[in-house]
Amino acid sequence: MEEKNVNTTSQQQCYEDEIDLFQLWETIWNNRKFIMIFTGVITFLTGVISFILPKTYTSEAVIVPISKSSGGSGLSAIAAMAGLPVGTDQNQSNVKAVLESLTLRERVIKDLNLIDEILEDSKEEYKYPLQVAAEKIKKNINANVNQKEGTIKITVDWKNPEMAQKINQSVIDNLRKILNEKAFTVAKMNRVFYENELEKTKQQLKDAMEQLNKFQKEKQVIMPENQLQNQLQLYANLIAEKLQLEAKINSMSTVLTADHPQLKEAYNRLAYLNQKIAEVEGKIKTDSPLSTEKTLSVIPDYAPIYMKVQQLKAKYEILGKLLEQARIDELKENLYVEVIDYPTYPEKPSKPKKRLMVAVAFVSSLFLAIFIVFIREAIKNRKKRFANL
Repeated sequence: MEEKNVNTTSQQQCYEDEIDLFQLWETIWNNRKFIMIFTGVITFLTGVISFILPKTYTSEAVIVPISKSSGGSGLSAIAAMAGLPVGTDQNQSNVKAVLESLTLRERVIKDLNLIDEILEDSKEEYKYPLQVAAEKIKKNINANVNQKEGTIKITVDWKNPEMAQKINQSVIDNLRKILNEKAFTVAKMNRVFYENELEKTKQQLKDAMEQLNKFQKEKQVIMPENQLQNQLQLYANLIAEKLQLEAKINSMSTVLTADHPQLKEAYNRLAYLNQKIAEVEGKIKTDSPLSTEKTLSVIPDYAPIYMKVQQLKAKYEILGKLLEQARIDELKENLYVEVIDYPTYPEKPSKPKKRLMVAVAFVSSLFLAIFIVFIREAIKNRKKRFANL
C-alpha cells in the first residue's frame, strides 16, 4: 500500500514538472507589451548606432607570386642539379611575410604621409612615432592566401575610399621594391664571391703555367691530353658543383642559423664533393676508379704539374661563366608578383553593415526579452510557493 502511494506521488510530481506549451505561450502573450517594447527599443538603438558609427571602406587587390630563373643555358641546368638557385624564387609564404612586415607598413606610411592621420595629436608622445603608426595600421592591411588558386588577396580598410585604394597600391609597389632589393642583394653576393674566386684562380694558373713551361724546357717531356681526359672531365664537373655549392652556403649563412637542416645538408654535400675531388687529385689513396694514382705513377714528375694546369684552366673557365651569369642576374629587373586584380575603388562602405546589425539586434533582443519574461515568471511562481507553505 505504501509502495502504491509512493508511485502515485512520483507520477504527480512528473506531471507537474512537464512543460506545458500552452502555459508558455500564455506567459509570452501576457507579457507581449514588454517583449515588443524591449525588442523595439534595442533594435531602434542598434539602428541609430549603425548610422553613428564611422564608415569603413575596403579596397581589394589580388596578386600572384611568380618565380624567376636566370635563363635556359646549360649553366643553369648544372646549377639546378647542384641545388644552387639560378634565380631568386619567391613563394606565397615569402610574399605574405613581406606583406605582414613592419618595414613595408613603414614605407607605405612614408609614401602617403599618413603618420599625422594615424596618430593625430599624439605624435609628440612617442619616441618612434613611425613605428607606433606602423603597428596601429597593421589591423587595416590584411593578406589572405588562396592555396588552391595560388593567389594572395590584399584588403585595406580605411575611412576614406580614395585613400584605401592608394594605400593598397602603395602596398603592392613597396612589396615589389622590397623583394627586388632582396634579390639584388643575393645576386650581388654571388657576383662578389665569383670575382674573388676567379682572381685567386687566375694567379694560381699563372704560377702553374710558369712551372709547367720551366719543366718542359728542362725535361723536354710532352704529355698527351687524352691520357687524363676522363679524369679531367669528371674533375671539372665536381669543381663546378663545389663552387656553386660554396656560393649557396655563402648566401644561406647570412639568413640561416648554423644548425638549420638545409645548411647542414649543404655542408654534408660539400664534404662529400671535397672527398671526391681529393680522390681525383690523388690526395686520398683509394681503390675507386676515380683515382688518378695509377696514371700519375707512370709519369710521377710531369703529370702532377700538367694535371694542376688543366684543373686550374677548367676551374677558371667555369668561374668566368658563373661570373658572367651573376652579373646578368645583378642587372636584371626582378619582379616577383603579378597583379591579377588592381586595387579597387570602394563605392560603398563595407562597415558598418547596418542591415545585418539591425537583424541580429532584433533576433537577439527578441530571445532576450522572452528569456527575461520566463525568468520573471519563474521568480513569481517560486514566491507563491513559499508563501503557501
